Amino acid sequence: MDIDAIMFQQFQKFIKKYHKKYSSVNEFLARYEVFRRNTMATFKEENSYRTGITKFSDLTHQEFAKIYLNLNYDAMAVANFNPHIVKISNAAPDSWDWRDHGYVSPVKDQGSCGSCWAFSTIANLEGLYYKGKGTMVTMSEQMLVDCDTYDSACNGGLMEYSFTWLQENGGIMTDTDYPYKGYKSTCKSDPSKYVDMTITGYTKLGSSSTTWDPVDEDEIKEFLYETGPLAVALNANPLQTYSSGILDKTSSQCPVSGMNHAVTMVGYGHDDASDKDYWIVKNSWGQSWGESGYFRIRRGNGTCGINCYITTATVSF
Repeated sequence: MDIDAIMFQQFQKFIKKYHKKYSSVNEFLARYEVFRRNTMATFKEENSYRTGITKFSDLTHQEFAKIYLNLNYDAMAVANFNPHIVKISNAAPDSWDWRDHGYVSPVKDQGSCGSCWAFSTIANLEGLYYKGKGTMVTMSEQMLVDCDTYDSACNGGLMEYSFTWLQENGGIMTDTDYPYKGYKSTCKSDPSKYVDMTITGYTKLGSSSTTWDPVDEDEIKEFLYETGPLAVALNANPLQTYSSGILDKTSSQCPVSGMNHAVTMVGYGHDDASDKDYWIVKNSWGQSWGESGYFRIRRGNGTCGINCYITTATVSF
């Protein structure tokens, strides 16, 4: 079987697996060409992690970024900086995973809405609620998409803006009371159904007045262990083809200036086979993506800017 036949066979499997539907023969053929180009490119890449066919393989890199990577980069440069200084106490163990302690809800799916910022915000709040109350309550990303006037719904946002809006608004509903739709609609918030937790503001990890200063990753490790799951940002361009393993890119391959996606840091560890330290990161692209909805990324090298934007809400009960 020649390569074209193999590619077309893989495309048919891809369509079935991810329930893809195209409106015309021309769109089908155009998507096949994009799929073929993307898949062939993964064969040529030399990576220490596994890449391959993903749910995004029929999108160009530009389409992928426009639809799924909508962190408000411009806002990050001008946002107020409220640093939290971490003193290295070596309290954090060599490895830690908040999933093992009940702080992390199941992986959710933002769909084709650029609402990663809302999912990062909510995952952080869910962890803080568990820390304070000892029970998991899943909260509403859709309420942020519909109601948060500081952010731009499916067109992007920033976690600290949403923390500020939540502080001023007075609270957040559960996703049972306000389920996710994946598009912006009329705000239907009901204060009588707000979760019993008050958002009092936010803090960001850092040691100066400069938003973009990279943070020592040992400090991030201590902060994560001290706080719970953290709302973080990174350059997620390589994640379009990520399948599994420890994402490891140089600064030229994955520059900080390309930070475009919001995720949630939930743990860290060390891989003996590769002798690499890594972060465990929760994504919002469903459980069929990556490592059951998660990815691991090299820890200690500032990979893809993972050490440049670390934030958490502050709450009271």
